[in-house]
Amino acid sequence: MRKIYVNVHGTARGNPGEAAIGILVTDEKGEPLSQVGRLIGRATAEVAEYKALLEGIRLAVDLAPEEAVFLTDHPLVANQINGFSAPREPHLLHLNRCALELLAQLPRWRVSLVEPEVNHPACRLADGAFRERTRLERERAELLRELDHLLAALPLDDLRRVVSHVRSLRP
Repeated sequence: MRKIYVNVHGTARGNPGEAAIGILVTDEKGEPLSQVGRLIGRATAEVAEYKALLEGIRLAVDLAPEEAVFLTDHPLVANQINGFSAPREPHLLHLNRCALELLAQLPRWRVSLVEPEVNHPACRLADGAFRERTRLERERAELLRELDHLLAALPLDDLRRVVSHVRSLRP
């Protein structure tokens, strides 16, 4: 494979707050090769962006292209990776070094700062991770309400059997 494009986006709801990453890897024709959208726990926006970049680099290394172009809309991370500025915080310095070590495994690479509209696919994937979590929480709450309603109508002996069965399901 000659050239790939890797859109990366990290976002945090709060700074720090719950964070997610989104990565879209495409070939030269714009055909998707890989995509990731997942929650990463609590982080700042900068840490989330670095983690998205790190995951994007790992995906790129696995594909072994001749050249990888990483697209981000986060100026701080782009400038730090490209050497225009240095990370001041130790945790960002560590993430920066990890990213540069991984990038060294690629024959040719560059990190380009793009407008948020250009990076929309990766942003959509990160936002999708938040939406999926919300959907799962809503589904869980609905099931618990239904279960509560069903259990309320059971006689005591049946409730004991249900409790016994539920305990057997625990790891």
